[in-house]
Amino acid sequence: MCFFKKWCVNFSLLLSCALAHAQERDTFHQYNLPKKNFLSENLDYRIQAHFSLGGSSPLGLPQEIREIKSYNPTLQVGLEANATLWPKRESKIGLRLGIAVEGKGMRTNARVKNYLTGIIQDHSEVTGYFTGEVETFVSNTYVTVPILAIYHLNENWNFYGGMYVSAAIAKTFNGYVSNGYLRQNTPVGTKISFENENRANYDFSDEIRTMQWGARIGSERFLNNNFVLMSDLTYGFNGILEKDFHSISFNLHNIYMNIGFGYRF
Repeated sequence: MCFFKKWCVNFSLLLSCALAHAQERDTFHQYNLPKKNFLSENLDYRIQAHFSLGGSSPLGLPQEIREIKSYNPTLQVGLEANATLWPKRESKIGLRLGIAVEGKGMRTNARVKNYLTGIIQDHSEVTGYFTGEVETFVSNTYVTVPILAIYHLNENWNFYGGMYVSAAIAKTFNGYVSNGYLRQNTPVGTKISFENENRANYDFSDEIRTMQWGARIGSERFLNNNFVLMSDLTYGFNGILEKDFHSISFNLHNIYMNIGFGYRF
């Protein structure tokens, strides 16, 4: 009987020690697990890169432009970091804010008639109406802030749309005219001819508008939990040239298709 009582006491002590150790271990693990909070649970972070195809174009082809003889989108790339906020993890609608550095540009050759432009002739600018061929090269770099609404369709697809604001940090808009003639000041003004290899340059780089804004709409497909393919269309609401610039008679808008990939952390 004494032996049984002694065994029970020893067993009770051993069990108490084991329970105390288990509780201590559980407490240790509980406080050393990663703490979930709003920033980790409700925000998705991503970096992405894209190629751009498009150009600086008027809405519709003006009557001055009779033919696009060649078009080269050139190599235009962009890098972006963004974060998407979901009110709840099961939410279908989110809000994305990002910052990007991106290039937008093109090279074109067009046949024109009575095309208003300004050229450099004998180290001075001459404005007039040109008929012939115009070569144009555009290459601008922007810092862009997109603000987008995201719709989560299913585990594979998101759709998005919204606005962007861009600031130009590098500007190039130049080219030359050739194989034609310029009527100085008016459509019937003094004729300046450019035949054979003779041509005249122009440079409107200083007239590029610094602040631009527009719309962006697109979709993205998840390959797995981390990698995503994306494509979207951007349209600049205001023209790329300053409002008081009149050496081109129509507005040019940045219109681009972006295709790229991203990594979600």
